[in-house]
Amino acid sequence: MLEIRRDYLRLVWILMLLFALVGATARSQNPSSHENPDEKIGRLLDRLVSAPSDTCGGPWSADLDPGGIEQSILEESSNLFLQQLNQGAADLISASNRATGALDEIKAQSAKMNAAWPNESQFHYELLSIPPALVLKVGIGTHERYFDFGIPTKDDMGKPNRQWQRVGEDNLELDRPAPRVWIELFPLHRGPSGNPRFLASIGFTGCAGSSGLLYDAREWNPDDVVGFSQIIEQKGAKGMDEDFKGGRPSVKEPFAPIGRLQAKGSTVELPYCWFSAVDTWDNPSMCALDRYDLSGDKVKFRSRSYNRPDLLPIVKAIEYATTHDFPAVRGYCASDDVARRIMEAVPPFYFSGDLQVVRERSDRERVTMGSPDPDEFEIEKHESGWQIVKFTPGTD
Repeated sequence: MLEIRRDYLRLVWILMLLFALVGATARSQNPSSHENPDEKIGRLLDRLVSAPSDTCGGPWSADLDPGGIEQSILEESSNLFLQQLNQGAADLISASNRATGALDEIKAQSAKMNAAWPNESQFHYELLSIPPALVLKVGIGTHERYFDFGIPTKDDMGKPNRQWQRVGEDNLELDRPAPRVWIELFPLHRGPSGNPRFLASIGFTGCAGSSGLLYDAREWNPDDVVGFSQIIEQKGAKGMDEDFKGGRPSVKEPFAPIGRLQAKGSTVELPYCWFSAVDTWDNPSMCALDRYDLSGDKVKFRSRSYNRPDLLPIVKAIEYATTHDFPAVRGYCASDDVARRIMEAVPPFYFSGDLQVVRERSDRERVTMGSPDPDEFEIEKHESGWQIVKFTPGTD
């Protein structure tokens, strides 16, 4: 029995030694497990030396994922920033100076290691100070992200807290990572409570074509353990030639965007477009301008204006017809009969192709979509807005 026990202990000792050796080997092969954030960033920057500045460019390497490396650099930059915030005095000015000093070193390192890249593609950052919070935007290559930092009143256990924490980050939820992402940050008007607010305008696109758009507004209450709360979210798109500088629709530009981004003062204005049934190519035709009131502690939606209110009922009726929502379709039609005819004729996917709008009088238009035998909509302007008064389905 004694010999069996000795053999058992010897076996346990051998297994423990093997596990220790395997762990040491794994750590040597994965140095990131014990590296500081600045060391990790340096190693990641070194891997990008031979990579193109544009993840959609070339040449590509089977064992190199520039987009994934760039995302890792941005994440580690956030970790480095937080580490430095808590390295000394916790006051906002001292802490932010320490943290940005560390990022300046990364910026200089990138300028040297990625010298072949354009300046705007090298590592860069922007710090938005909205006391008592900080919002950090970091970017490299074709990717940008933002992270929020603050000192919550209490920690996760409900005890008094004096440490800086990451209390939020961007919320770009896509089916797959976008090859290109860019961000603009804007401070926003504070309500009576004085809680810091900001707006992130996030653009993203593939390697060609139009781009997506996300307006993401946040507010932080240091006494709230959930971090920055979202107070406005608006998704949209931008065409390849749209810049939201404003302007009224004209004969030459029938689908010009409406309004411009306004983030100053107690009223916020957010312009955007979206893809719809009246598009004739890879460019969103319908655009809107949303207005929000930030004067109170609760953000209030105020109004929505359209670049083409005359075509809105057609766009909405087709959108709801594809989901077989009769009450919603009926809301944009003058009668049940018109709504039923649209419901019967609209396929699951609708693309106008050839769109023609003929104004018959100031309050009446005839719209045809498709060719050579198009669908025909007749719309009229009433006190409540434009409505579809007649629909004649075509064969195309």
